[in-house]
Amino acid sequence: MTEQSNLVNRAYDAVDRRDDLVFRTVTDHAGERDDLRLDVYLLAEDDRADRPAILWIHGGGFRPGNDKQQGYIVRIATEFARRGYVCFSCDYRVREDPFSDLAGTLRDAADDCRAALIWIGAHAEEFGIRADRVVVGGGSAGGMTAVNLCALEAASGPSEGAPAITALVDLWGSPDPSSGYLMPVDGRFPPTVIVHGTADQLVPHENSVELAVTLERHGVRNELILIPGAPHTPVAHMDAFADAIARFLADTQ
Repeated sequence: MTEQSNLVNRAYDAVDRRDDLVFRTVTDHAGERDDLRLDVYLLAEDDRADRPAILWIHGGGFRPGNDKQQGYIVRIATEFARRGYVCFSCDYRVREDPFSDLAGTLRDAADDCRAALIWIGAHAEEFGIRADRVVVGGGSAGGMTAVNLCALEAASGPSEGAPAITALVDLWGSPDPSSGYLMPVDGRFPPTVIVHGTADQLVPHENSVELAVTLERHGVRNELILIPGAPHTPVAHMDAFADAIARFLADTQ
């Protein structure tokens, strides 16, 4: 089986997880110091030095209560580790009242995830990954964070020490076009695959339709996967959309 085929199909079974690696110490909006941590999912027996990597960003409405081990994040990170990716899931700053300053909330979250990218780049040799390229994915609030991180990095070029973002996986997290973007999306945006249920009551699927239209207008490769009648966080459909995501990402590697 070729490496490209591995990335599309479930080629492996044994996945190890290394938990709670500190990648950044921050002061949050309330003035409290906090160690931000990430988990790493990787194959138990794989000594390659050029594996692709994905940074997964959890959801939860930017409020306390969910973290990097949110159920569907654990599931999808494990799923893609079985396909040959090294997966990372990171925490970021959240707030009790995130929407009183949405721009500040988004900036904190994106900045923390950028720091996670830089940490991944610095530890590329340790985990046997390509130091120059990482896929970013996230769900719900994590998807909004991922979209904004990609927009910010596209506008300024990769931050010093950060791998280039080579693709985005937006899981039911497209921001509100009127207020959810820190930087406009343009032709510098990475290839993007979007998954969204049409019965989502928390994040309207129309946001994703509009993002796809914008990407198309700017000539950015994209795929919009709408799941008819599916709610927010449609994990019942994960096997199907994980396969579609894997095919999209394999074509970008």
